[in-house]
Amino acid sequence: MATQSPEISAVIFDFGGVIITPITRQIGMIAEGLGCSTADLHHVMMGPQFESGDHPWHRLERGEIGMEVLQELLEPIAAAAGMNFRGDEVEKILAPGMYEVNHFVLEKIGELRGRGYKTALLSNSIREFRPKLEEDVPPRLFDAYIDSSHVGMRKPEPEIFHRTLRELALDDPSHAIFLDDFAGNLAGAQAVGLRTIHVKNPHDALEELEVLLGG
Repeated sequence: MATQSPEISAVIFDFGGVIITPITRQIGMIAEGLGCSTADLHHVMMGPQFESGDHPWHRLERGEIGMEVLQELLEPIAAAAGMNFRGDEVEKILAPGMYEVNHFVLEKIGELRGRGYKTALLSNSIREFRPKLEEDVPPRLFDAYIDSSHVGMRKPEPEIFHRTLRELALDDPSHAIFLDDFAGNLAGAQAVGLRTIHVKNPHDALEELEVLLGG
């Protein structure tokens, strides 16, 4: 039976692209209708990946604005990029049923806790989504449950990683592994000393996790 690694004591999981299918799926469908690339629309709707600033999506994820004003704030950004938004882009990206939960990842999280590891959810999310987040990813599976919109900070800001480590009672960030699908978030985690796994395929990522854990 697998036991706890003597070096790693905690595993931190992102939500989108790790516990659920990637949000790029929704963005790709919208981009196809607008006749633009997924990458360009992602940048317009969600802002720069390697920083956290005044972009409306960043402000939304820090809980500074509500979802009801997001579409209006995004439309001039889209127009400046040559995109003619139709007015329902935010509604589509957040529509129910647009993603699937990777239940095998939730099972792995439960298994890790049974092996003695601490676990954390670290998600850039929005206030209006919190009930659905807790439905899909029960807080009982985690020792720390960090929702950016509730703590007023977001990945890749260093403060949100430090907040997660404090809630896990970890002084040494190298004793934790962070799984995320966005390179910008991983860069932020690495900057504060966390070990990281870039999730491109969740099955492969869990295999890589086991290698790092020595399992």
